Parts: sequence; structure tokens; C-alpha cells
Amino acid sequence: MKMESPGHSIPKAAADWADVMGAYRFLSNPDVDPQDIQAPHRELTRAACANHQVVLAVTDITELNYTSHPSTVGLGRLGNGRQQGLQQVSTLAVSTEGGIIGVLRQQWYARPEAPPNESRAQRHGRWCESDVWKDAINAQGDWGTGEQGAHPRCINVFDRGGDCYSALTACRDQRKGFLIRANHDRSLTDEPAVRLWDHMATKPVACVKSVKVSAHRSGPKRDLRTQREAAVSVRFASVKIEPPVNDPRFKDAPAITAQVVYAREDAPPAGDEVVPIDWMLLTSEPVESDKDALRMIEWYSHRWLIEEFHRVEKEGCRLEDAQLDHADDIKRLAAVTAVVAVRMLQLRDLAETVVAPSSAKGAAAAPADDPAALRAFAPKTFIRVVAALSKVKPETLTPRKFWEGIAKRGGWLGRKSDGRPGWKTVWLGWHDVQLIALGLDLGGSS
Repeated sequence: MKMESPGHSIPKAAADWADVMGAYRFLSNPDVDPQDIQAPHRELTRAACANHQVVLAVTDITELNYTSHPSTVGLGRLGNGRQQGLQQVSTLAVSTEGGIIGVLRQQWYARPEAPPNESRAQRHGRWCESDVWKDAINAQGDWGTGEQGAHPRCINVFDRGGDCYSALTACRDQRKGFLIRANHDRSLTDEPAVRLWDHMATKPVACVKSVKVSAHRSGPKRDLRTQREAAVSVRFASVKIEPPVNDPRFKDAPAITAQVVYAREDAPPAGDEVVPIDWMLLTSEPVESDKDALRMIEWYSHRWLIEEFHRVEKEGCRLEDAQLDHADDIKRLAAVTAVVAVRMLQLRDLAETVVAPSSAKGAAAAPADDPAALRAFAPKTFIRVVAALSKVKPETLTPRKFWEGIAKRGGWLGRKSDGRPGWKTVWLGWHDVQLIALGLDLGGSS
């Protein structure tokens, strides 16, 4: 798998039959650990994180569906059990401004089947899916504590699936921060008769803020949420979270103090497809003003970047189309694909970067309009091809024009009413440009 051909099958991505066989041998080699494949990228990611005071470690789970490959060994059930595949747990390093830095960790597993007649004590004694959040935190080790002036401080950002006491205790034990969307309407320590949502509804509104709700799709042409702006009322307070009463793993465990930021859309637009914003955010970070509360909402809004990452893997890199016969082979391919997906996202973000206008003489251009910034991301031959298609000189081609040129080659029209090009469109354009670039390389054009 190469950056030049992110969405190709292995035979198409390889230069010849020897390369095809070499790729399959590599992916099926039991001595190759997926974690070792990503190790250089993760080292570079952590080095880049050192330039930030705070890094958001955004973790999420996605399903890799291989139901159409019934001969693949080592898969588990998905959804209602009629489908099969793997669960992929990814942690991305994201800046507080919403820029993707890289992959911090990935793990894959087949969903475990619960033994028949399993007792509660037995269930608590074995690994279960709720442990993936704790595992993601513990895997960070001593990195990201932000103590004694060392940077960065790592804030773990989870959706509602990560709202479990084991994740909160892991953050406390590892001296990491957390920003988690609440899923459980807990009884509160100080007011046992009052639950979290009712308690926060009684708090005064600190401010009203307009937030951007990103589009969300479960697959091609399956829109679950359209992009829009939502006006939310913001409340905040401090609470104590008690350990689960019926879980022996946390017997006598102390309560965890958390700050709560409640963002609620009081007047959502009409329409059955509209899901009103109702974010109950639990955080370890200090929230003493509306400015602090808004900062937590902004940081949490960057969580949708990992959904975009999954779309690049599946729609752009076509990870689920791989014809591999063992789950371990899929894991190795996914480890490579993740790095490619990060680079694709970084290139898109580079192409869309804007800076505030400046009247100062000699002010630097925005990265999106800086031809030198493009050369760090795109192959030289690709730059030449897109420049020719765009009818500009290669040395003047900017990241913005490069990205638009790729998308237009895939069918994006670039009209004012057109939104951001989709990953399938980008892949089609990339594929077309790659064929032209390959022809130039084969012809020995310099």
C-alpha cells in the first residue's frame, strides 16, 4: 500500500507480480506484528505532540465488515450477529485546534462470545468490550501527564461508549485528563435522590453558543445527520461520581470528582431527521467560567475527526474490500492503511487552512496557498500532473489547488453550492492522476 495508490487492491497497487506476492507474504507473515508496522509512525506522532501544550487523545471503535468474505478465518460477529468482521479501536492525537497529528494506538479484536449461564462475578472476571477504553488509556504509559512543566498534557476524549467507571479510574491512575460524553444518568453523591440530567437542568445558563454539528454517515449515501449550526444553552457544575454499586472490582473505591458541562439545544429545527444537541460532558479539567465551558465544548467537537478518519479508511482506502483469508492479515493491512488515512486527512486539512488576513508587508501566506508546503506531502510526479491538468506551473501549485485538482478529476465540480468533495470522489481523482503519473514514470520523463 502506497500513498500514491491508497484505494487500490493489492494487485493494482503493486508494480508487478513479484511485488504482489511480496505484499501477500508480508501481510500473512505471523512474525510481523501490526504494532511494529506502526511503530515508526507512532514515534513521529509523539515527537510532534511535544510541540503542543495539550493533545486530545480521541478514541473510538468502528466495525470492519467482512461478511462478504465468508472464508476469512478469525472474524467475530457484528451487530445482530448476522454479519462478521473485526472491531477496530483507534486513538488519534488531535490538536486543540482540531488538526490531526497522527495515530497514537490501534487495536483489533473479534467480539468475544459470552459463555452460557455466565454469572455476574464471572463476567467481571474476564475481559469485556467495555475494557477497550481503559486499555487505550493504560497503553499511553507515562506519556502525556503534563507534569512538572513537561508537555503535552493528554486529554482522553470519548463518546458515550467510553462512559464507564474503569475509564475514569484509569485516567486518574495514569494522571491523564478526560473529556467524556455521559451515557449514564447517575445518582449524585451529594444528592442521591437527584440524577445527573435533572441536576444539571436546574443550573443557571452561563451562555448561549452556536456550535457546528458535523455531518455523519454510516456508509455511502446513508446520511444519519446533516451538517448544520445549532444554538445551545451552556451550563456547568462540579459533581462527584460514585463507583458502581454492584461491581466488585470497585468495592470501596473513592468517588471521582468531575466537572460537568451541559450543552443543550432548546429550540431545534423541525424535522424527523434532526437530532437535538444534548451533550452532557464529564471532564477532569477545571471549569470555572463560561469561557472554560466553551473550551470543553470546542475540544469535544473535534471528536468527529475520528469518524472522518474511519471514512477515509473505508471509502478512500477501501479497507473492507481486501481479499485476505485471515483476520491477522487484515490487522496488518489496517495498520498500514491507518497511516495512509492520516496523511490523506493532513493533506486535505493543509489544503483548507486559512489564516486571518494581514496587511503587514511581507506577511507569510497561509499554508494552503504556499507551494512549498505541498512538496512535503505529495509525490513530485503527482504535482507535475495536477499542475498540467490545472494549467499552472508546478512550482506555483498550492495545496489548495492541488486538492481541488484531484477532486475535480474525480468528478467534483467545485461550484459555490458544492460542499467539500467526498472521499470516494477524491479516490477516483487520485486513481486517475496516479495512472497518468505512472505513465510518466514508465516513459522516463523528467
